[in-house]
Amino acid sequence: MRYESKPMKRIGDVFENQNSTVSYDLSGLRFLHCGVDTIKQLFDCVPREDVLEKLANHYDNKKTDLIVFGEHAWRFSRAGKTSGYQYLLKNLEIGFVVLLKSFYHEADKQGPHLKIEVTPESVERYGLNRLTKELHTVGSLFADSLIASGVAVHMALDMKGLELPEDFEQRLVTRAQRQLKVTGISNAAYDARGAAFIYGQNQTYMFGSASGLQFCCYDKTEEANHSDKIDFWEDIWKRTPSAENPEDTEYKRGDQVHRVEFRFSHRIIKEFENGNLLKIGEYICIREPRDLTKHLRGLWLYALNNFRLQHSTTYMHPIWQKLIEDIQWQDIHPDFVYSRAQKIAQTDTSKRNVAMFIGNYLKLAARKGLKPEVCVKHILSAGLDSDVAQYFGLLLYGNSSELESMLMEFVEEKLIFHRMNGVGTNQSINAVPF
Repeated sequence: MRYESKPMKRIGDVFENQNSTVSYDLSGLRFLHCGVDTIKQLFDCVPREDVLEKLANHYDNKKTDLIVFGEHAWRFSRAGKTSGYQYLLKNLEIGFVVLLKSFYHEADKQGPHLKIEVTPESVERYGLNRLTKELHTVGSLFADSLIASGVAVHMALDMKGLELPEDFEQRLVTRAQRQLKVTGISNAAYDARGAAFIYGQNQTYMFGSASGLQFCCYDKTEEANHSDKIDFWEDIWKRTPSAENPEDTEYKRGDQVHRVEFRFSHRIIKEFENGNLLKIGEYICIREPRDLTKHLRGLWLYALNNFRLQHSTTYMHPIWQKLIEDIQWQDIHPDFVYSRAQKIAQTDTSKRNVAMFIGNYLKLAARKGLKPEVCVKHILSAGLDSDVAQYFGLLLYGNSSELESMLMEFVEEKLIFHRMNGVGTNQSINAVPF
């Protein structure tokens, strides 16, 4: 079934279809908080020898679970092999969980030996720029030669007044396979790649895999009470002034707050690096928290499109339209549309092949007297639009309007050039790379 993403007509918070036969009033939906919830930082490094010796001795003695590094006490334990790391050190008071020493690399060699997970409280306390410096400070307690190699991020939006359609799961267009339902959290302590989970009385929806891009929608009030973090989150929510009275707060104790959350694994963030060119040979770089700042809105829009709530096959649901139009993130690339890609380097040979392909074609087209519109159509129909876009350094692959506009300008210039140089005569046609 083919789905479109057409927005509805909007006047304030009232949304209608083209014929005004369908109407939604979302004036009761109020946003309370929008921000980064969790950060997971990966480092390539060399674990400090004295640290590994101290951890090994401490574990052998087993007198206490606490160990001191950097004037802070850490709760220390062995990490499970499924984590990929040997040691786990936790201090939730300062807001960091450290995983140290990869099972799969030698300790005295530079490698992926360190991962630091950051709690929402620390993200809020430091902000992304200061957090980056603090992560290096914490990391240096345990390892040398720190190189930020990747980052995972959870992006969250808290709101009150959210009323999801009863058939929410059926209306959500997603790549996740909706083949597994779990009705109790106790029964869901395992991973089902690409599956959809529905906990309890439709209280929590979860689509996708933790190792990829995951979407969650759940009752944040209940979760915060359960995790004993309600005071922290209520302080955050009370910062939003009331729409009716700016001197009052929008959130009142007892309000039900829902959260929409997108969780980008470090593997997915790496694919965004590989899939988006700033210019030929230079990709975007998202390796640590400060790098995220200018890309948050782009990632948010990508996630909303990857998991898209539809009203029908034609119209996106007004809830999703409101999330797209009303939620703002700090972003210096507002027109940058994000795509993912496996890392495939475009070699000089492949660049030369693109140049030869278009160069030969345009020379033949000039000899035949083809119009620029025809040439552009032929080039785009060859199935090489991503290669051509990458050659020209376009930010977005497959954006036909941008690519077509650039090609039209280029083709017109080259056809005139070839004809003025006599290509229309019966001279031999040699490849002329541009």
